Amino acid sequence: MKKSISLITLAILFSLSSSLAVKAQDLIPHRANVNKPVIATFKAPDVILFPSVKNLYANTLNMSIYHTFGLLNSGIKQFWGLDGGTNIRLGLDYGITDNLSVGLGRTSQHKIVDGRFKYSILHQMTEKGSPIDLSVTGDLGIITEPLAFQGPYTFSDKLGYSLMFMAAHKFNEDFSFQISPAFVHFNRVFPTEKNNYFGVGLSGRYKLTDHTALAVEYMPVLNKTSTMTNALSVAFNIETGGHVFQLFFSNSQSFDPQEIMRRTNNQAFKGFRFGFNINRIFWFKGAKREH
Repeated sequence: MKKSISLITLAILFSLSSSLAVKAQDLIPHRANVNKPVIATFKAPDVILFPSVKNLYANTLNMSIYHTFGLLNSGIKQFWGLDGGTNIRLGLDYGITDNLSVGLGRTSQHKIVDGRFKYSILHQMTEKGSPIDLSVTGDLGIITEPLAFQGPYTFSDKLGYSLMFMAAHKFNEDFSFQISPAFVHFNRVFPTEKNNYFGVGLSGRYKLTDHTALAVEYMPVLNKTSTMTNALSVAFNIETGGHVFQLFFSNSQSFDPQEIMRRTNNQAFKGFRFGFNINRIFWFKGAKREH
């Protein structure tokens, strides 16, 4: 009898423990794969000099300082370019929505003031959905210094435009790749130049550690003139919280997409310049953060 009571008691306790275990499991979120957008394909709005597919979230501000020096092959008298040939761009970009940002910048070379926008069309998803991030960006640049045209010119003659589509795929936690068809237009040019240029940019980012990465970008111009070369840049990224700090080498001195495609004229491995970029992101009330 005692043995039967013991068995019944054990059975009741087992039943109760099983029931409690099931209820406890119901309270724990399921860890099944959740379909969500892939994050951190690129960490800054620009890969190096050209835009990346990354956009700013709503109520997020990115302040940027871009700086290049002179040519490395200028020798010791120019301290390998650090004594001159500088170009600086100061910029602000703000996320209006999670898919739309606008920006304003000023570049010391040719005293260009530019306004730009970026719109995210598609987001790469972890499971079902789009396999790529797709964004479009446009830039309007105004040369505010006097132009060297013969005869009179108008305000419109100082304008240049760029339009670029960026399609990127993050293959894994370490490697991202982007292809960027680009079109630039200038209202007025010199006889040796063209009004329109077309290019297809290639960019990549490889994560080295949790806070460092390598980035490369190359912009072949499909209809360049004999005096033009394709822009090539290589950067070492340091990512610390809201900062993305880049040390880079490039054969371009310009920062505006239209000027990079038109004005780059140094052979890459004979005319590199050293430069650095600083991106500082500020989050306002309600803004999302990537982790």
